[in-house]
This record gives sequence, C-alpha cells and structure tokens, in this order.
Amino acid sequence: MFRKTLWPQVMLLVLLLFLSIAILNSSYASNEEIYLKLDKGLFYLKQVYETIARNYVDEVDPEGLSKSAIQGILQELDPYTVFFEKKGSEQLEIITKGKYGGLGMEIGKQEGKITVISPIDDTPAQRAGIRAGDIIISIDGTQTDQLTLDEASSKLRGLAGTMVDLEIQRPGLDESIKLTLTRQDIIIKDVPYADFIEPGIAFIRLSSFSDKAGSEVREAVRNLHRKGAIDGLVLDLRGNPGGLLASAVEVSNIFLPKEEVVVQTRGNHEKDNQFTTTESALLPNIPLVVLVDGGSASASEIVAGAIQDLDRGIVIGSKTFGKGLVQQVYPVDKVNDAFLKITTAKYYIPSGRCIQKDDYKKNKDVFTDLSDSVDYNNHKKYFTRNGRVVFGGGGIQPDIEVEREKIDQYLIALWSQGHFFRFTVDYLANHPDMQLSNGFTVTDEILDGFRSYLQQKDMDFDIEGEPELEEFLEIAAVEKYNADLTDLVTVALQKLEKEKDQEFDKNLQEIKHSLESEFAEKLGSTSARISTLLKHDDTVSKALEIIKNQEDYLSVLAVKK
Repeated sequence: MFRKTLWPQVMLLVLLLFLSIAILNSSYASNEEIYLKLDKGLFYLKQVYETIARNYVDEVDPEGLSKSAIQGILQELDPYTVFFEKKGSEQLEIITKGKYGGLGMEIGKQEGKITVISPIDDTPAQRAGIRAGDIIISIDGTQTDQLTLDEASSKLRGLAGTMVDLEIQRPGLDESIKLTLTRQDIIIKDVPYADFIEPGIAFIRLSSFSDKAGSEVREAVRNLHRKGAIDGLVLDLRGNPGGLLASAVEVSNIFLPKEEVVVQTRGNHEKDNQFTTTESALLPNIPLVVLVDGGSASASEIVAGAIQDLDRGIVIGSKTFGKGLVQQVYPVDKVNDAFLKITTAKYYIPSGRCIQKDDYKKNKDVFTDLSDSVDYNNHKKYFTRNGRVVFGGGGIQPDIEVEREKIDQYLIALWSQGHFFRFTVDYLANHPDMQLSNGFTVTDEILDGFRSYLQQKDMDFDIEGEPELEEFLEIAAVEKYNADLTDLVTVALQKLEKEKDQEFDKNLQEIKHSLESEFAEKLGSTSARISTLLKHDDTVSKALEIIKNQEDYLSVLAVKK
C-alpha cells in the first residue's frame, strides 16, 4: 500500500530534479517558459506516480519508484551527473578532503577471503602490527566469509575514536589473533612518493587532487630541496583521476608565475570564471616533464594542459582521458545525506581549447572508451604560447608519445588471480628474517620457488588466439563444418595448450620485476614499491633522457635560441 508519509520527501526530490533539468534544457527560454514547462512536467509525473501507487496490481515501493524516476531523468544527461546517498557522500568526502574514519588498511578478496593488501603507514592498523596477507576472520563479531568487500569496508570504517574488534588469521600461525583497535581519521596522501631518481632529477607522483594536493606537492619540493639541488623534475600524473579544480590551480602555481591564467570555466547558467595563479612559482625555470596516460583526467588534465599550453614543460606518455566538465554538488536531502552532482560548466585551458570528449552525452560508455581512438585530424587546432599546434576535443595529446607496452595475458592472469601477492605473503611467512636492502633483487631460488608454487595452482588463462579458435569450434559444431577443418583447429588448440608451458620463461624478466615490487611493499612501504617499479618504467626513462638533453628539451618546446 502507498505510504503517504513518504510523499513529501519524494516530491521534494522530484521538484529539485525537475527544476534543474528544466533550467538546463531551457537555456534560452524566459523564466515564464521555464516554469510553465516545469509545472507541466511535475503534473504529469505526479499523476503517473499516484495512479500507479493506488491502482497497480501489486504493492509498490514508492521510494523505489522515485529512485527509478530519478535515474530515468539522469539517463538523458551526461554520465557525470549523478544522484547519490550516504555511501556516495562518504566517498565524496574522501575525494575532496582526502580522509576517512577507519583503521588505515587496503583490503581485497583473495581466494574468497577478506585479506589485508597493505596497511597504511602511521595508522592504527600498522601500529597494531597488521600485515599484508592477514585474513580478517571477523569484524565486531560478524564473520566475514559471507560479506562483500564493500560490506567489510563499511564495517571497518566509522567515526574517529570509536572501537572495533578484529579477529585475523596470519599465514604461518595456527592460532588466530584478536585485536581491539581505535579508529582515527586516516589521511590519504595525494603525494605517495617524492624522491630523487637520479642525481639532481626529482620525481613526484601525484595520485589525486584533494584539498591538500597543492600543499603536499609544495612540501615535497621543499623536502627535496633539503636533500640537494633540483636540476629537473618529473611530475607523474598517470592514473590520477582528478579532483578539485582549485587544487589543480595550486599545483600549477608551483611551476607557473603569478597572475597566469590556468583555466576558465564556462556554462549556460553560471557566469564565466577565470582561475589564475596567485603566488610566485616555487620552481619557475627548471626543466619539467609531466607524465600522463589514459587514466589522467579532469584536474590532471588542467595541470598537464596548462603546462603544455604555456610551454612551461613537456608532456610525455599517452593521451589523457578527456574530461573537461565541471560538477557542482547540490543537497537534495541533508538529513539523509542525499545529493545531486550536476555538470554545470566546461573548462578551457590557456590555449582556449576544451579537452572534453565531444561525444560525452551520446557515449554512455565514456568510462571505458578507448582513449587512443580520437582522430585529431577532425579537431580544431589551437596554439601554445610558443606557437606549437595542439588540439581540442579529446584529452591532452602528449608532446612525446611513449607507446604503451602490451601486457602478456599470462602476466595479467598472474596479477588478477593474486599469485604474486599470495606467493610473497607465504614466502615471508616462511622467511621471517628477510629484509629489504639496497639493491634488493629476486634470486633464482625465489624464482624457482614461484615456479613450483604456480605448478601447484590450477591457473586458468587464455593466450592470444585461443578464445577465437574455441569460438570457431562452437560455430563449426552448430553449422556442421567439414571434420577435416575442425580437426585442424583442434590440433592448433592442442599446440597452443603446450605453448602455455613456455609462458613462465617467456615472461621471466617481467615476473622478476613484479615479484621485486611485491617484496618491496611488504618489507618496506608503498614508496619502496614505487621506487622499484620506476627502475623498469619506459616512460620515466624517456623523461630522464629528455631532461638531461637541454637541446632536445628546448627544441620540443619550440624555444627560439
């Protein structure tokens, strides 16, 4: 039966939503026309809603209907305009403030069990001695074997100062460990790594843009200055999905002079805004390289785009994601933490280009679209300060492209099935005195141990061509193809199966590097892992090469001598 007590809340949601939609879709209409359309839409919706609720053959859930109506409206807009409730608002807090109440550990599911992937430095989890590979058996008395990852994460989080009881099983120990921990505000670092990767050449990885991003990068630069002179810097924005626009301007200001325009926002219903640097640059002249890839989006693209447009540095990597839209969050129901995040404007970087993908409204698969598919010949040309040609309409195209190395299916299977993680956890449980030293490397003994470990596992993976041949046999069975033909394909599949036995040796170097990074994190920290990975990073190698060759560096930027 229809619950009338819900009606005012539902109508408030619908009213706010339709008001937003009506205004967004009537940018050139008068106020009177807007409200006439709004009244008509609300009347229709109210009539449909009440008629269904009172006459439908089965009992209906009014709250469910209202949410379906909301989702129907949002389907007509871009994929970034979304409605979210408490869980989403908590995630928004993490993105914008870079903190949450909890214990400070990354968790995942390994072999169906809630497992600690990595404790965060200086958190309750680390101080309690929790290790990577520990299996969480129960949280506050609730067994975790039936919990989803999200459910387990929600139980671990809570207000700072509150207590949580954990029972964990540690590899190598027969008895479980029981702990009582006090939650605290966990600060998520925007800068997980900053160090010299060669004498005089600094490297800073910026993984997000919370409200602390600018101050963290500045502090990283100051700490590096204390270690030695900075003759060049690599700013790594790969995989950085963005965050706060203001933080993008702050980070840009570290490299750009005072009163430099970094970005403009333009929308139908809000006045255009121009965001400029407010302080003198901390690093005004040193050679600068910015690393980007298809996971660099939004605020990352503002920073990379501004540095490229103003010829302050060189962008290296692969084309960025292409998100040039500005969202604002509007409260729908503050009591129940319901909000609407609406796209209100587009942003434009100094050359005048908008880097948003052109088909963002039509393409609902925008989050999985292959970024390399953009044809720049069909996009408008723009010019940097030094007159170099750049393009709009599809992300930031690097000044120097580094082709992304194709990852072998065997390696993908090793990572996705958790074999590197599980092996290193087990190995350290059996070698508790192992330590991370300078020049640490995976020995032949460890590689042989990993090979033996894999031989005991039932690894399921396909190599190139195998799925297609299997699909052909399925079609052949239905279409009754000639047996000689299907026999040939069957023989080919059998040979491919034998090829799988060679995959370990074929990928030996990549396996060794992967194991080294896993050991580095478990014996050291996330920073140790990143440091290990950088040694084998082709994009970083290219950045070092260009920074160390001043003639090539200036040539790319079209600097006149």
